[in-house]
Amino acid sequence: MISLTGRLAKEAEEIILQGIGHEERRNILKIIGSSPEGVIYSEILNELQLNTGKLNYHLKLLEGLIERDNDRHYRLTKLGMKSVMVLNSITEDLDEEEIKLVSTAKTKKDTLVTGVVNLWANLMLFFSFTATLGLVAFIHSNIQAGYSGTSAYLWLIIPVIAIVAEYVWLEKIKREAPEKFLELLSRLKLVK
Repeated sequence: MISLTGRLAKEAEEIILQGIGHEERRNILKIIGSSPEGVIYSEILNELQLNTGKLNYHLKLLEGLIERDNDRHYRLTKLGMKSVMVLNSITEDLDEEEIKLVSTAKTKKDTLVTGVVNLWANLMLFFSFTATLGLVAFIHSNIQAGYSGTSAYLWLIIPVIAIVAEYVWLEKIKREAPEKFLELLSRLKLVK
């Protein structure tokens, strides 16, 4: 057995952490690892109830941990088996103190994530509202100057409807998917 050091060790760690760092990828690894003869694409798809785009995305990120044979069965590579062993060792024999630590860490993480999402949503609403006020001022000054009639105020219906729709959408994000939102920002390289 070769002992990895330096760059190769870091790359191996990154590949394993990328694989086990997301719930869907952990589930894929567990499904594939539970069947020594391998599993086909549709089995994973049916088990996880993902759409094909999401499954393909996660399978691509698991390259190096999984492989597909000529019969189109997915199997764990040696590195994939190590990843599943790491996953299993995490939850093996947790004592009461460790469970409390997990609960505390989750609460702090949720608070941070929710705070970031709320801040972003409030900034979005602030800038949208500010832009709408600028439009009101512009339309009002055009009416005062005689360039437009009072019917120009009807153009305000569009941004007001947009702000209401944006508010409803942002509230849904804040309520249902703060972690998915952070994942999106991370993919866009807006946060680390």
